[in-house]
Amino acid sequence: MADWMPRPSVDEAFALIRDRIAPLGTETVATEDAFGRVTAVPLLARRDVPAFPMSAMDGFALHSADTAQASDAVPLALRLAAPVYAGRVPAPLERGTAAPIATGAAVPAGADAVLVREQAEYADGHLLIRRPIDPRRNVRQPGEDAVAGAEIVKAGTLLGPQAVGALAAFGVDRLEVRRRPKIGLISTGSELSGIGEAVGAAGLIDSNAPMIAACAQALGLQAQFLGRATDQAAALDLLLEGSVGCDLVLSTGGVSAGDLDLVRDRLEAHGAHILFHGVRMRPGKPILFAVMADGRPYFGLPGNPVAALVGFRFFVMQALRQMLGLASEQGRPVSCNAAPREGATLILRGRHTADPAVVDCALDQRSHVLSSTLLADCWVKLGEDGTPAQAFPIIGRL
Repeated sequence: MADWMPRPSVDEAFALIRDRIAPLGTETVATEDAFGRVTAVPLLARRDVPAFPMSAMDGFALHSADTAQASDAVPLALRLAAPVYAGRVPAPLERGTAAPIATGAAVPAGADAVLVREQAEYADGHLLIRRPIDPRRNVRQPGEDAVAGAEIVKAGTLLGPQAVGALAAFGVDRLEVRRRPKIGLISTGSELSGIGEAVGAAGLIDSNAPMIAACAQALGLQAQFLGRATDQAAALDLLLEGSVGCDLVLSTGGVSAGDLDLVRDRLEAHGAHILFHGVRMRPGKPILFAVMADGRPYFGLPGNPVAALVGFRFFVMQALRQMLGLASEQGRPVSCNAAPREGATLILRGRHTADPAVVDCALDQRSHVLSSTLLADCWVKLGEDGTPAQAFPIIGRL
């Protein structure tokens, strides 16, 4: 296997991923199913919210002009009209009267203010006013929250619970979103056994597959486990051929320089174009990125578990964000107690300190020591070029 291509930096590798991956197509979903989806087009309000003048408080609707001369010396008595409740269309309010009104109820025609119940004096069927009430007081105006036709959510927005509520309120019942990527997952290595299976004397439990599947699940995606390939070309070929239908395929192991590291060889045999094989980073230096013959992206992650985790967390997530039309993730500048390494970006396990701008990286940073990730609460990216360190969440979000 020829290995002539220069290793890119981490940022150069990210750029190669962005350049070669296009957003997926779209589908239409109901608003109640839109949580965690990414908008494909801008979303417009379909109704004014509020759609009518609405009381912001429990109180009394009235004509503010009636109160212009009210004072402690000469209080004004307004006759109480029929109460106004939410969801009912009220009759117009006569001058010289006030109507008890509930929060969220439509303000009667003619009324233009609401006096809060706790500030009101009322008895014997009358409301007593001792000072002028300003127009629009405690009245929510039509379109105050949104105006029909206004853009309320931009394209490329990941929808949280508050967005689902807003879309429902603004009359959006269905929306166009990016299709979720289907991930295919392959483990490689004759030494691997599944969870609960017998493990040979020199064997290992395949921790990478369930870990990577859990990473996908944390992002709201599903990873289809395609199987474990032994260290034979035919076994890997079979799983590659079975990946049809997956939008993105990734494997763990088989990308180093050993005689039985077959991923690159079998990809090229199937017509894949290798964009990079190896990145100037630790852990995860042997990571591979290719475009398969049919245009689908493929990631070969290293077999060491922390390197595999880093590969998914940063490189596969970059691809997934690109497929969903999301912008690249940005870290938070921090300082840390680790020295940069010339010629390699370091992705370090870190723990936040009492100072939010300082991260402690005094953890075991070896790529096979998965237990140290249990003590970490962030990753620290320490560039080879002396750029400030950046902190990222352990799993993050799309």
